[in-house]
Amino acid sequence: MRVRLATLRYFLVEGWKSAKRNVSLVSLGTMAVSIFVLGVFGLTLMNLNNVNNQLRSGIEIRVYVEDGIEDQNLKALRQQIENTDGVDKVIHISKDEGLDRLAKQLGEKAGLIDILGENPLPDAFDVKVLNADLTSDIASKISDLPYVAGVNFGQEFTEKLLKTTRFVTIGAVGLAVILFGAVTFVVGNTIRLSLAYRAKEIEIMKLVGATDWFITWPFLIEGMIVGFMGSFVSGVCLYIGYRICIGRLGPVVPFIPIISEAGPVIKLCTGLVILGVLMGVFAGGLCTKKYLEI
Repeated sequence: MRVRLATLRYFLVEGWKSAKRNVSLVSLGTMAVSIFVLGVFGLTLMNLNNVNNQLRSGIEIRVYVEDGIEDQNLKALRQQIENTDGVDKVIHISKDEGLDRLAKQLGEKAGLIDILGENPLPDAFDVKVLNADLTSDIASKISDLPYVAGVNFGQEFTEKLLKTTRFVTIGAVGLAVILFGAVTFVVGNTIRLSLAYRAKEIEIMKLVGATDWFITWPFLIEGMIVGFMGSFVSGVCLYIGYRICIGRLGPVVPFIPIISEAGPVIKLCTGLVILGVLMGVFAGGLCTKKYLEI
């Protein structure tokens, strides 16, 4: 047990010494900026996803019924709509209720309705769906039912919303891959400096029978330290910067459901720190393995 503790202490000490000796402000800053940019895209994606969920939850299909339909047929049509796959809830909007809603929307111009003389609106149903992605298919099925005069669900807006969300998600994944490569390159350069500095020492260790893992561990710890330092700085800056932005943007755009709770932001920043550590370990192990194979 003492031998293992002594070995672990040796790994930690050597890793810390190498990190202090070889980590420059430029490399640390580059890594911090890379992870910070990744975090900014992560926060943007989180907020877009939140806005998307809010908007998607409000997507409804308005089903217009043929004028003059009998009550019995109206009830049968409602039952058919409720039995359609993917439908969550159906709300009947009578002609009079629809006219009252229109009057409220018009506000001061509600007097224009009196010019019409009679209620021109048909009976309608508001249909909520279980999956917003299937709205178009469900609307198509409902439009084929008897006594349905037409359907409307803001097709153009809904499709643009779904496409935008997919595009941003794909872009964020692509950026993450690029930044992963950038961080690996920065940490790898630092590890390569350590390997060059300790080349003779490594050669002697191999001659006396040291295993590759024994030689590799200090460099893994060095990569871990470098990754932690860069990602911790970016995580703290990202959290503080986001809180400042939310404090200023919240009152200006209260109608946009921006994430204001600290919990999700803290989780993202913590994830970035963990990601930075893992990337540092990966870069350290990769560079050391290549060096030892030479």
